[in-house]
Amino acid sequence: MVYLVIKLLDVLIWVIIADAVLSWFQRDTRQFPRRITHAVTTPIYAPIHAILNPRMTGGIDFSPLVVIFLLSFLQRTLAGGIAGF
Repeated sequence: MVYLVIKLLDVLIWVIIADAVLSWFQRDTRQFPRRITHAVTTPIYAPIHAILNPRMTGGIDFSPLVVIFLLSFLQRTLAGGIAGF
């Protein structure tokens, strides 16, 4: 079960990376691949935007980096729990 959660977190990290890269080339969030990635990532970014709003950081959105860092930490923690048993 924990292995599945780790893999789902891995997929989520890749969706975040895809959304960040797509945002450079496809600004319209209503078009096909970006619509899906944006729908997945927007609720995840919301709490971080409340603290680190891109308008306060010179227009640079650090939320993907923060989320990837947190998800990677969670993955390592879960993997460490598996190895500890």
